[in-house]
Amino acid sequence: MAASGAEHYSRALRSVGLKAQHLGVLVLLQDGLMVQSRLGEHLGVFKPVKVSLINELEKMALVRRMPHPTDRRAVEVNLLPAGRQRIKTADKVSRSATDEFFAPLTPVERRLFHEMLAKLTDRPSTRE
Repeated sequence: MAASGAEHYSRALRSVGLKAQHLGVLVLLQDGLMVQSRLGEHLGVFKPVKVSLINELEKMALVRRMPHPTDRRAVEVNLLPAGRQRIKTADKVSRSATDEFFAPLTPVERRLFHEMLAKLTDRPSTRE
């Protein structure tokens, strides 16, 4: 189910020209520009992946890189108006895809499923 859920979501995002990681970058930039190196830290991706994602978003005219005003080694990434609009579009598509995927469940089953997942993800790690 998880693989088919992830694929369902990926297909939905592809319909608006994005990958899940693209959307992650865009969402991180909603609150304001961010230094490129910090984006990678927040996303938990290696530098080449981060650079690729930003290159792709820049080609789509959704973000813009610019030199940091005080640190010549740093580059800031700024969300453009088209990026904000793409987030809104992706959100609508994502909600629709979620509704389609979970359609077989009743509202009560959806709530219980969500609560169980939250419980599993909130617990402390048992690995040492």
